[in-house]
Amino acid sequence: MRKSESKAPLVLMEQVIMVLVFALVAAMCIQAFALARSISLRMAERDHAMNISQTLAETVKAYGGSLEEIRGELGGVMDGEQLVFYYDDEWNAVPNVEEADFCAVFVTEESEAFCRYGSIIVSDAAHEREIFSMRVAWQGAESE
Repeated sequence: MRKSESKAPLVLMEQVIMVLVFALVAAMCIQAFALARSISLRMAERDHAMNISQTLAETVKAYGGSLEEIRGELGGVMDGEQLVFYYDDEWNAVPNVEEADFCAVFVTEESEAFCRYGSIIVSDAAHEREIFSMRVAWQGAESE
């Protein structure tokens, strides 16, 4: 009479291989979810930065680029020839850089006779990473 060999080691080996495959797939899924979250956070930052830039650009056009009038309307801090706005991590305006996570800077540029230009740059508070920037143009004679 022949002895039948047990198939338990083969079944056990198959189960171990399946567990390893599932673990590998789970690790790949976790990495994909982490990447998707970081992309989502960056795009949310970019959306907020675009909204703030658009508001600032429209205000610049409405006040003809007058830094004092823009500051009176939106707040902000004069820093030499530029106007700086500070925001916390939820994009609420804050009064100073110590409380800020993000900042928007408006700078006027060289202008032509009746067309004036400026730049808006939104970055993190340390100015290490630019989130969004745009150039603004408006009509008006240069101030003397």
